[in-house]
Amino acid sequence: MAIYTKNIIRCLAIAFLMTFFVCHDEALAQYIGTSTNYAGSRALAVNPSLMTTAFVYADFGLNLGASAYNDFAYLHASDYYRLLNGENPSDYYINGRRYDVGFLINSKYKNVNETFDFNLLSAMYNRDGKHAFGIFINNRVYTSAKRIPWEILEASLKSIDSTFYDRNYVSKNTRVSMMAWSEIGLSYASTVYDYDYDKVDFGITAKGLLGYTGVALNLNKINKDIVDKNTSIIHSLNMMAAMSAPIDYGAKFSDGEIFDANQIVNGYGLGFDIGFTYTRKTSDKLITASKHACVAPKINYRWRLGVSLLDVGAISFKNNAKVYKFLSDTDKTFDVREIEGSEDFNDMMDRLSGMFYDDPSDADAGSKFMMGLPTAMSVQFDYKLAKNIYVNATWMQPLRLLRYSARRPAQVVVEPRFESRYFDITMPVTLYNYEKIFLGAEVRLAFLTIGTHNIFNFLGVGESYGLDAYVALKFNFYKGKCFGGRRDACWNANFQ
Repeated sequence: MAIYTKNIIRCLAIAFLMTFFVCHDEALAQYIGTSTNYAGSRALAVNPSLMTTAFVYADFGLNLGASAYNDFAYLHASDYYRLLNGENPSDYYINGRRYDVGFLINSKYKNVNETFDFNLLSAMYNRDGKHAFGIFINNRVYTSAKRIPWEILEASLKSIDSTFYDRNYVSKNTRVSMMAWSEIGLSYASTVYDYDYDKVDFGITAKGLLGYTGVALNLNKINKDIVDKNTSIIHSLNMMAAMSAPIDYGAKFSDGEIFDANQIVNGYGLGFDIGFTYTRKTSDKLITASKHACVAPKINYRWRLGVSLLDVGAISFKNNAKVYKFLSDTDKTFDVREIEGSEDFNDMMDRLSGMFYDDPSDADAGSKFMMGLPTAMSVQFDYKLAKNIYVNATWMQPLRLLRYSARRPAQVVVEPRFESRYFDITMPVTLYNYEKIFLGAEVRLAFLTIGTHNIFNFLGVGESYGLDAYVALKFNFYKGKCFGGRRDACWNANFQ
């Protein structure tokens, strides 16, 4: 639970303090392994219809992936090795002042994305080559901050000069969110059309959701003058915020113990994924349903195109939930020193509300809210270049369906790969959030897969704006490989 508490506090700091500008003296992995024909249940992360196109008829396993990236703070990648060896990292200077990390200073909005995915179980079974079933249990944590006003970073650096003050700053459409939840999913895929060289598969996943934490802030607009390192004049403000978390809002900050074990599950919800895949086969031979799953032939193809809609759904947070609204079009003075003396979360929000309303309770806007999953549209294209050699392109575009929503980063990934039953190697090239390009690597040896979307971080090359890594244990049962020598009428050269 420590990871949840840490992220909650981080989001609250961004959402309720830094948004107003308070400058004072205190300061990508989920899709690895999904493109190969041996992905099986791993492919559920991008398109449930891929279960019936896989070269395995069954599998089971677990995996762990984590990523954290931003576009304003960095380390020299070589510093990771220095830190591991107990050495001092490089020195980073801005205007003659030393910092522990480097900062990219410009007047652009800043972004942060962190994800943590722990798959406790994933399994699939293709009954007869045309109908497949899957199940998975996931724990997921998604944190994102989109369009953070650039002056927040500037203000947090103590080396800023006097020209930063007595200026007007206008920011719009800042979105901060953090959601932690578990999900149990059941998937079904079926071949709905198979004639001549054309094959179409359909898949759907239904998910039951248990919500632990939901934190969201929508800063629609703020117009402010920064007076000095403690004070801002807020000319206008339009902001909504919501929170539900396993913490005691009345616990003293000074005690350091705000976690509430009686408020672990704070919401419930439903979600679904849906997808289609078109396959252009290399043979026009009609594939009929097989009597036994293991003898269903693998479908060789020239190219394949899939479209999917992922993580459509929401969690209704009703337990330990708070919703706030801050609407103002008259000048208000915001002084961080009034917030710093807060005894607990309730006291902090009362003080903040009192800056904008005569009655602090006027900021209260409810005790329940809906928070959407990190919905995305995905398109996958896979092309066979030669025997065992393919290239895949996947586009992942985040969609916001609800007022409060978790968010995943946009990605375009191009992956040349070599694959076989017991060995895969993939070199993904990723365009991350349409800004940064990473070169990654993924290797599967039998049941073990490891990978990253940014191999240069681990080689100590260049500047690192984050890290990601993925590891999986998955045991495959291959089409055409039967126990006990079973054969039926569907046995053919496609197994070779």
